Amino acid sequence: MGVDADDEILQDFLVEAGEILEQLSEQLVELESRPDDMDLLNAIFRGFHTVKGGAGFLQLNELVECCHVSENVFDMLRKGVRQVDAELMDVVLQGLDAINAMFAQVREGSELTPASPELLEALQRLADPTAEPAAPVEAAPAPVAPTPAEEQDLTDAEFESMLNAISGDEAPADAASADDEITDAEFESLLDQLHGEGQFKPDALPAGDAAAGDEITDHEFENLLDQLHGKGQFKPDALAGQAQAPTPASGKDDISEDEFEALLDQLHGKGQFNADQVASTPAPADKPAAATPAAAAQPAAAAAPAPAKAAPAKAPAKAPAAIESETTVRVDTARLDEIMNMVGELVLVRNRLVRLGLNSGDEELAKATSSLDVVTGDLQASVMKTRMQPIKKVFGRFPRQIRDMSRMLKKEINLELVGEDTDLDKNLVEALADPLVHLVRNAVDHGIEMPDEREAAGKPRTGKVVLSAEQEGDHILLLITDDGKGMDADVLRAKAVEKGMLDKDAADRLSDAECYNLIFAPGFSTKKEISDVSGRGVGMDVVKTRIAQLNGTVFVDSTPGKGSRIVIKVPLTLAIMPTLMVMLDDQAFAFPLVNVKEIFHLDLSHTNVVDGQEVIIVRDKALPLFYLKRWLVPGYRNAEQEEGHVVIIAIGNQQIGFVVDQLVGQEEVVIKPLGKMLQGTPGLAGASITSDGSIALILDVPGMLKHYARRG
Repeated sequence: MGVDADDEILQDFLVEAGEILEQLSEQLVELESRPDDMDLLNAIFRGFHTVKGGAGFLQLNELVECCHVSENVFDMLRKGVRQVDAELMDVVLQGLDAINAMFAQVREGSELTPASPELLEALQRLADPTAEPAAPVEAAPAPVAPTPAEEQDLTDAEFESMLNAISGDEAPADAASADDEITDAEFESLLDQLHGEGQFKPDALPAGDAAAGDEITDHEFENLLDQLHGKGQFKPDALAGQAQAPTPASGKDDISEDEFEALLDQLHGKGQFNADQVASTPAPADKPAAATPAAAAQPAAAAAPAPAKAAPAKAPAKAPAAIESETTVRVDTARLDEIMNMVGELVLVRNRLVRLGLNSGDEELAKATSSLDVVTGDLQASVMKTRMQPIKKVFGRFPRQIRDMSRMLKKEINLELVGEDTDLDKNLVEALADPLVHLVRNAVDHGIEMPDEREAAGKPRTGKVVLSAEQEGDHILLLITDDGKGMDADVLRAKAVEKGMLDKDAADRLSDAECYNLIFAPGFSTKKEISDVSGRGVGMDVVKTRIAQLNGTVFVDSTPGKGSRIVIKVPLTLAIMPTLMVMLDDQAFAFPLVNVKEIFHLDLSHTNVVDGQEVIIVRDKALPLFYLKRWLVPGYRNAEQEEGHVVIIAIGNQQIGFVVDQLVGQEEVVIKPLGKMLQGTPGLAGASITSDGSIALILDVPGMLKHYARRG
């Protein structure tokens, strides 16, 4: 196999296994609340088995070993040998963490670090059926509730038990392997039991009948019957004569229950097979011998048509799956980014042509540019959809996080996820992961009380955290809500004064909403002791900074004793941004439209000064006022203006007024990074080309305030 082929197989494994491991993390946490769900147990078992198979093909032996023992544990669970409990889930989740760590190393191309021997030993103990001797006996009929797809399948353990009963040997205690596949050594041992040591000769099988797959072929099965009963001595017509009203062949590969009973009757004699003998005592040695003469009088010529009838049913059954697999295709994200960039350039050309069409006075040109405007808009929307991902990709990590934190903090918490299918830009999905982690940790640690405290306050012992997402126009709203103790504005004021962030008078003037925003200040925390979860005052500062970088806003609301709610509002995509174009002298600047709240014309002689800061009164509220031209245009540092347009910008819960010379209007722009010489310029997020072909600088309002506001 060539290097390119190996790389392609590895990439397929990384994509498939990555999706499976994400699902396993959610399914394992869900299993604690639904321990008897056989569908869920089987899905988890298949997940570990699939990852193990792919890793084995790539010879990732360390990953195979950990997946194998984890798979064995769930084989015990789905057979009813063990029950799900918190201690078992702790060990299994540690195993999943080890698998994820090794998977990350595979992705990075580094050397695999095997799981610790202690973890593997703990998983082996859970997978050992002898650890609880009473459980296997009571749970022997555990496959009572198989999934619908497996109702007629014979499991490996049942097939081995039947063969052991036929051969007259009791199944060894360690013969029941939890693995799905029988090893070469086990198969050789089985042949020795059936034929005697060294008596079976594989040369007797026709060379063309050797199957490369895991399943035994029809020809191999017939040859095995010939070995057991003698050439041409087994006849399936005897099944119909000995079984009571057997069901005719259904055309499926699976053997029906009636056919299986008839086969047992033929092998052991009518009504002579006792299933209890498989688990308790060895079957009498003369049973298989007695079955052979019964079948000896039957010709074997009719044996071939039986498998032949079932074969045609395979193709139609698999056809729909083949059709479905062709409906999706994996595309490299770099290619999607390239397409998005080209669409962005097309949007700029569209804007230019629309403006030219309006100014030309040519009706035909105006119609053509109008049609181009519609088509470009549709194309832009379609390309944006290809970059969209459900926010479930981020939400999926929180059930595990809540579960671990609940056990560590000795709290009882339920997590409710709403709107997991809400789509937003792939880059935003990745960028929102860290802020949401900090907000959820904050809700669990600071918000939800201890169970006894909640009970004393008349609340349920189990707290609730709700993480929801919904689309509002061209924005996404994310809400993190808890029913904990809420925030006390007076406590926040006192803590701000204690840390020297505000003086007593300034703190007393803060409204409750402004007090809640103090939690986003660097180094601010109401925790008295630093723990692994919180107390350093870093998390919420990260949230505010990251959301501001995404041109989003954060709003906090809280009711003491009832709980808190944090609302994050971010745009659907970062690639194309709606803006408000303004002019300062002859230079165009763009405000992100999401931050613009209000625009009005103002006589600048009617302003006031409070604490040395010029302010304007808007609906009985004083808002700070800044002159952008003094900050951004050379030569206007101390210039006075008599009138101008005021743009009210919202940053979190704070509103600020900016004076500009001229309002151009709303325009969609494609953000381009600044060149090396301008990169890092305070207050500038990027640049774009406007509809008239000029360059517009996109303003980073939080960065601009941080750099210029304190200098006046």
